[in-house]
Amino acid sequence: MKDVLKAVWIADFEGRPLPDGMDVNDAISQGLVEGDGGSYRLTEKGRRMIRVVVSGGAFDILHPGHGFFMEKAGEKGDILVVIVARDSTVEKRKRIPIIPEEQRREMVSYLKGVDVAVLGKEGEDFLDIIEEIRPDVIALGPDQHHREEDIRDELKARGLDVEVTRIKEYKECTFHSSRKILQKCMERGYPEKNGNNT
Repeated sequence: MKDVLKAVWIADFEGRPLPDGMDVNDAISQGLVEGDGGSYRLTEKGRRMIRVVVSGGAFDILHPGHGFFMEKAGEKGDILVVIVARDSTVEKRKRIPIIPEEQRREMVSYLKGVDVAVLGKEGEDFLDIIEEIRPDVIALGPDQHHREEDIRDELKARGLDVEVTRIKEYKECTFHSSRKILQKCMERGYPEKNGNNT
């Protein structure tokens, strides 16, 4: 049943039809799903049966640490929604991004365990998209600058009851951050000095 509820939530959130062959009749008869023909949504009872987890980041140059973080975040619930920072946000907080936002979002959507990848809101408070998603859990990465207490206080002020947790473990590898990958590229003189940039 949880697979059906998960599929209904994702389809409703993304505004698309359910996968072909998905049978929702049992879920409807149990009062977990409502709708007709092409459009279904979870009832309040159905929504309480699944946990939606949100995580986020820039994901400018994907590396094993990103996959590890998504795996750990996904363990906190049934559906993992990943918010990919907009180019303007990455530029404001880190640097000019290497990879454009839509391509970063697409790459994150291919990561194992990611159910939905969305772009953050342009020029707005990052909690605005949290209000739209209405998750049960926000999973922060070990090196993300957000303070759990500040997020909890702001969520309460907005009338949202969301668990905020930090994934403390991180993946040890040679290049565990986009910054380290970029530094290595610069050390090696990329683009190639002979002008061959392919």
